[in-house]
Amino acid sequence: MAEENILIFIALIIILAKILADLFIRVGLPPVLAMILIGILFGPTGFNLIRTPHDHLIIHFLAKVGVILLLFMAGLDTDLSRMKKMGGNTFMIALGGVILPFIAGFGISYLFFKSVNVALVFGLILTATSVSVSVMALMDLKKLDSVEGNTILGAAIIDDIIGIVMLTFLFSILGLKQQSLVLSLGKIVGFLVISFAVGIFLIPQILKYARLLKVEKAVVTIVLGVMFAFAWAAEYAEIAAITGAYLTGMFVGRTKLKKRIEGEVLTLGHSLFIALFFVSIGLETNLRLSSKDIIFAGAITIVAVLGKLFGSGLIAWWRGFSWNRSMVIGSGMIPRGEVALIIATIAASPKHGGLINLDYLSAVVFMVIISAFVTPFLLKYFFKLPPQNRLKEER
Repeated sequence: MAEENILIFIALIIILAKILADLFIRVGLPPVLAMILIGILFGPTGFNLIRTPHDHLIIHFLAKVGVILLLFMAGLDTDLSRMKKMGGNTFMIALGGVILPFIAGFGISYLFFKSVNVALVFGLILTATSVSVSVMALMDLKKLDSVEGNTILGAAIIDDIIGIVMLTFLFSILGLKQQSLVLSLGKIVGFLVISFAVGIFLIPQILKYARLLKVEKAVVTIVLGVMFAFAWAAEYAEIAAITGAYLTGMFVGRTKLKKRIEGEVLTLGHSLFIALFFVSIGLETNLRLSSKDIIFAGAITIVAVLGKLFGSGLIAWWRGFSWNRSMVIGSGMIPRGEVALIIATIAASPKHGGLINLDYLSAVVFMVIISAFVTPFLLKYFFKLPPQNRLKEER
């Protein structure tokens, strides 16, 4: 596709995504899957309409804005007082969702490649949850502000940080990363301390003065500026930008302007950017794999899904959640995304030793897309289970 045609491509994406999402809703399917399917049809698996680096760059940028807005809105809906009460549970659930997938990913990869280093990389790839798919599914089910929704969000943020620490540690051991583990940990701790200080003490004051400005939409513009600043700071600290956006939303959600800001950002996000983010997942997917690749892709995908479902789910059950709620939480932790792809890309790069073959990047992308597909179905199923099917009530 020529560079000048990117605008018509975006037009087709947002219109077709909304039409197909409406059809999915009418037949009881999660609408987020419609957006991913549009991406698959327009990507290398289907008609391969995006061919130039210029077009990919534009879509990638707009998609990144979309996921940042999505996690900002998730932060707005997070009950901070509830998360404080559940802090221990959330951390343990995140830890379970890291340990089991890592061990399982290491084991299955070692069976295929007989290499400890390669197995370590694939184990690491399976650790970090991409909460964006779960957020969208929870929004569609109107469960984002539920106990389960808050637990999933909190645990996903924590396991993202754990995953980054493990990445730094592993790459330091393998000699693939020049920066020390201590420096990386210092950046993460510094980011979190400064973020909470700014969020608790400065953001309310910033919004107070923003209300005095006479220009139109001043408050939401200032909030978006703060959100992007937090996202940048998170990336500088080697944490995902979505973590910064989520924290911003959480702090803004504590103010009296929450509802006003939420409505305006919701319109901005859902009308363009968020749809492009989910479409971009499909665009990155090439399901035309060789027989050897598809066997490994299938194996790593099964391990990825079951590892999170039971790694986080069983810990949630052990910590006092009912079986149904535990499976909801485990389901919400399943999706993988940008962190998995970043780790795989770094490990495949010749600059970093070429630990994994470039051919197996497609297996990682396959795992990402399937995990995104199954999550909404599992969330919907477990949320619908009647109360009498629960083994025990939450303590």
